[in-house]
Amino acid sequence: MRLKKIKTNNLVWFVIFFILPFKIEASQETNFQSQRYYSDGIELSRAQYWEEAADEFLKAIKANPKHKLAYANLGVSLSQLGNHKEALLAFDEAILLGYDHALLRYNRGLSFAKLNLFKEATQELELSLKMDPRNVKANYNLGLLYIKQNKHDDAQKQVNQLYSRNNNLSKKLFDSILPKYKVMSVDNGGSFTGRVTLSGKVPRPRFFPLIASPNLKYCNRISDGQGHRILFDFTVSESRGLKDTLVKIIGIEKGKPFPSKIQKIVMNRCHTPKYIIGARNGETLLLENTDPIRHEIVAYEFTNRGVNQRSHRPVDAKTSQARDIFVKNNTEKFLIKCNLHPFLQSRGVIVDNPYYAITDEEGHFTIKNIPPGNYTVIVWHPFIPNLHGTIKIEPESQSTVNFDFDGENEQRNIYNDDWKGYRFAPVYNSKKEFYGGPRVDDPVEILQVYKKIKD
Repeated sequence: MRLKKIKTNNLVWFVIFFILPFKIEASQETNFQSQRYYSDGIELSRAQYWEEAADEFLKAIKANPKHKLAYANLGVSLSQLGNHKEALLAFDEAILLGYDHALLRYNRGLSFAKLNLFKEATQELELSLKMDPRNVKANYNLGLLYIKQNKHDDAQKQVNQLYSRNNNLSKKLFDSILPKYKVMSVDNGGSFTGRVTLSGKVPRPRFFPLIASPNLKYCNRISDGQGHRILFDFTVSESRGLKDTLVKIIGIEKGKPFPSKIQKIVMNRCHTPKYIIGARNGETLLLENTDPIRHEIVAYEFTNRGVNQRSHRPVDAKTSQARDIFVKNNTEKFLIKCNLHPFLQSRGVIVDNPYYAITDEEGHFTIKNIPPGNYTVIVWHPFIPNLHGTIKIEPESQSTVNFDFDGENEQRNIYNDDWKGYRFAPVYNSKKEFYGGPRVDDPVEILQVYKKIKD
């Protein structure tokens, strides 16, 4: 079996050539001549000399008119030469002679597609997948056919089929589907403002012992002074404003465009200021590592069945890297973190439109240029159940709604909470290094302070 990738009209079609052994069915003399021509055609096909291969397959058929595999491979050669009508006739003859195979149906479907006979092409690829569900190229090309027929929901089903089997093809097909959200001008839009607060108990932050870090002398430049890195999942101001909460409006199908500038996650001193982000499914992020050490950046998705790792690639010191956020359909949450420095992390939520905002230090947010209408609002934080609300946007006016979380509803099953003691020493609190000699602790350049806010 051979595979060739052909690009037409910005879409990639994968053609599979089936080169199969010949079963003796004719007389010895005719079979000898036919088999010789057929073998020559196979070798020429492997070298992609399609015109010469077609001539050899025709000679094989002339010597043995019942040579069904010669007809099948003749169809492949003719399709590569752009003679798709003749290729279909060859495929049909192979079927009439009793040869019916998933790959034949697959290639026959692609010839129909090249002739813009999309209905017939779809039927062939669907039949091919029934005969052999393992052909991921058939899923991909079937998805392209659905897109050409404006059957975007059916195309999305093929994306879902490919997601766990061939993620690269799944992403390629996903990018070919037109998004449901449409961009249009908003001349009389309104705005939505408010504040998110946290009442009751303020959950403690997470404490990471820096001794577990492979780059101790660099990573402890941000610490509490006793060898811990503090990660504030719940950043609450003195007036109870909750920072790093995402507020999104759902149900907007048309409106302003998404920002054209690529989102950037900057890693500095094993920390990123963007603890919460929003992203479209399939969006590309720029990971910028300004540290003199390497980070092992992993992306995870949170589904109903658990947490799945989606990508894992290092970002070397002083380099940048593009990384796609591509999650399973209907997945809401994702996580980007460093496996070497787990306190370096950003948590995100998938958004369907650009009408979202992230709260500031006092919990304030503003969303502008919203088309007039009635909408549902979701307020999202990674470690507490969502809040919901409704808003009415009037033309050229401002709507205000405030939201309040209850700290007692915190949902963190396992987290680092051991913050007592001095953590610079490798095994125990010693004045010597692990390998001997005096221990030298880096001066604390940024002192993190945990202030407990009264309930």
